[in-house]
Amino acid sequence: MLEQEGFVYKESGLGTKVLSNLTLLDDEPLVIEHNYMPVSQVPALYKRILEGSIYSYLHKKLHIKFGGVFRRIKADLPDKYDRQYLGANESTPILEIEQIVWTNSGVNLEYSRSRNLYSNRSYIMVETSH
Repeated sequence: MLEQEGFVYKESGLGTKVLSNLTLLDDEPLVIEHNYMPVSQVPALYKRILEGSIYSYLHKKLHIKFGGVFRRIKADLPDKYDRQYLGANESTPILEIEQIVWTNSGVNLEYSRSRNLYSNRSYIMVETSH
């Protein structure tokens, strides 16, 4: 069963909301996520929103439409959080997805990093011709 473990939420002094979360699958750590969102775009985030779908809240309640996303997928060595929460050792490969989401009006909405053990996530990319 997929579940959220210990969402940490704080506002930085720079007008940014910082959300950190550890997701578990069958009681095993799956992914650590760190999200940064501007207070001007997401003024109120409550526990019940964080426990549900933030994207659903953005779309349905705030009527924010995504215009695009930039994603970078890379391999990395574990940091202290990966070792503490994912059980990585110093040489365990980590898969990191860095993401920037912007609205259809071009405003940056989210910067995020998700990190997991190399064995817990993969991507398949398919290209089709028109």
